[in-house]
Amino acid sequence: MRSRLLNILFIGITIGSESIYLHKGSDQSLLICCLLIISTLCIALAGYLNNDYHDQKIDRINGKESVIASKNAIYLLYSSGTALGILYGWLQSQGVWIESLLDGLFFLLPTILLLLYASTLSRNKGIGNIVIAGLCCYSLALPALLKTSVKSDYWIALTPFVVVLFLSSYVREIAKDAEDIKGDKALNRTTLPLVLGDFFSRFYSLLGLMVLALVLLGFGFYYQY
Repeated sequence: MRSRLLNILFIGITIGSESIYLHKGSDQSLLICCLLIISTLCIALAGYLNNDYHDQKIDRINGKESVIASKNAIYLLYSSGTALGILYGWLQSQGVWIESLLDGLFFLLPTILLLLYASTLSRNKGIGNIVIAGLCCYSLALPALLKTSVKSDYWIALTPFVVVLFLSSYVREIAKDAEDIKGDKALNRTTLPLVLGDFFSRFYSLLGLMVLALVLLGFGFYYQY
């Protein structure tokens, strides 16, 4: 649970930094930034808790301790995150409800995907891991996606980080599958460590080197740019 709290803290710091940069000089910039951070963290925390709720059997088999929240608390976090996202859109659009509801879709999308992941997609980690890695990238790009006038320079600078984040998140999810291989096997889940078997360690090492190379290339491109 400690690692997940650190992940949530990292998400908050990242989104907060981006949001402050993108909204600097605008009216109610502090309130807008706080709403974006809190709404995103509510959805992320709900996703973690919902995943633990559905993975209770696997965690018991693997000897892991997890915090099990009630379904009501989980759905309250999801609903609060989406509602705060709509309020964020309302403030950003200066009271235009249509635009605020459209902005709310940007928060509803990860909510739906996280619900699907916990209930269905986690059974096939080949798809589920891609969804989770994609959502990590989505959170990084969210402040810019919600802003109507973002310069192309910002997206060019952000792209290497998005690519590196996707690959590193995917590698992390595979590593977690390797830790949970006993429980996944008992419940007939499809994961990369189970499919690859003895070849998994070689594949994982190669993937890790690839991510490291892309990190170096990404930062090199960024600073050259």
